[in-house]
Amino acid sequence: MYLWSMNETQLPEAHIYHPEIRFVDIDAAGIVNNATYLNYFEQSRIQFFESIVGEKWDWNSAGMVIAKHEVNYCQPIFFQDDVTIVTWIERVGNKSMEAAYEIFKMAGEERVLVAFAKTVMVSFDHRKGVSIPWKAELLGPLELFGIGRPSNWASLE
Repeated sequence: MYLWSMNETQLPEAHIYHPEIRFVDIDAAGIVNNATYLNYFEQSRIQFFESIVGEKWDWNSAGMVIAKHEVNYCQPIFFQDDVTIVTWIERVGNKSMEAAYEIFKMAGEERVLVAFAKTVMVSFDHRKGVSIPWKAELLGPLELFGIGRPSNWASLE
């Protein structure tokens, strides 16, 4: 079991997302269904990018498609759990980038790692139906914000 006791307020707001655990997210075993995590990651990514490039970004002409998800589940999430997702961009290529996530829930006074994941995204012009290089209007703010796991919070190792 991984514990994380760092105060999340030490991270920029863009990194932090608190999903609402809805009753519809729960499966017959009483835990959040594993496929629902992908919805949580999507919402976390949307919040992350909107906080960096703004809500008026034209995702149709300079958007992205998902090429790959990789999720590692460590602990279940239950209906009443207090959950936090930390999101960052791990690497950026010419036409692809990798988002990374760590999901925590409260266990008493400590945060417990419940899952960690990565998503590979490809820059895509939805109007033309082709992959394109990342636009400078996205890369500039992203580079200013910072690429890589936030350095100001403790390692889980």
